[in-house]
Amino acid sequence: MSWFRNRPLLTATGVVLIPAAIAITLARFVDDDLRKGLYTGAITLVFGGLLGGLLKILLDDVTAARRKRDDAATFVRNVLNDLKTVYDRVGLARIVIPAHRSTKTYGEEMRDLIKGRVQLKHVIRALEGRAEGLTKVTAQNMRKEVNRMATYLKVLTDEFKNNYKRLSDSQREYEMRVETELKRSAERREASPPDIFSTVVWDQLQRLEVLSDFINGHYKSAYQTNFVAPLDEASRLLRAELARILSGKPPESGEKKDLRFRQRVIDRRQQAPSKLSPP
Repeated sequence: MSWFRNRPLLTATGVVLIPAAIAITLARFVDDDLRKGLYTGAITLVFGGLLGGLLKILLDDVTAARRKRDDAATFVRNVLNDLKTVYDRVGLARIVIPAHRSTKTYGEEMRDLIKGRVQLKHVIRALEGRAEGLTKVTAQNMRKEVNRMATYLKVLTDEFKNNYKRLSDSQREYEMRVETELKRSAERREASPPDIFSTVVWDQLQRLEVLSDFINGHYKSAYQTNFVAPLDEASRLLRAELARILSGKPPESGEKKDLRFRQRVIDRRQQAPSKLSPP
């Protein structure tokens, strides 16, 4: 049965021609009026059946191709949305941590970035499987770029894991000292509370090397190099693939275009020194 399902055109032709051949064969042994009817029926069956069958096959192929294209476009859009979600989480952390300047906020945001890293791992697994619509080269390059992003978040959250307990204890001690001094000030009925508020906790947070680089985020920072740059490249690859999918072009065209783009980038880098290169 699978042989017939895999060859719909041959199957349709057989279904039409076999009855027509039987009708033509029988027409040789009947009278003229019935013979004309059999010939007419056979011709109608051949042309009508074949044309109808071919039209149905073509429509089925168009429907299947459209469904495959829609599935591929949905897959690419979902990956783009996942990357945007992670980037939004990272961007929020870069704003909120220096704004609050507390260990509590640092812990909350780092836990959220751990979720972001897990989300990137899900993207990598999806790209390792059947990546709908993506060429093999694009899927491979995507995995490399997303893995760079996930690795950067791992380094950032590993620093959090190794230092958070110490920082949390330090902030707790500082808050207890502040509370004690405020109570003493109230008991003494002092006109103004003592100036005991300091930046000791924030100073300790700023001494964390990876976190400091993450918050500052200048153009030579590890954050820009190991997170933003691969994110931009992954997004470029996905947008190019989405445009190719929606235009109906075959995967080979997008793959060749991407290879040409990468070769131009390599040529430009070889011709001119990078601005990020040390003197």
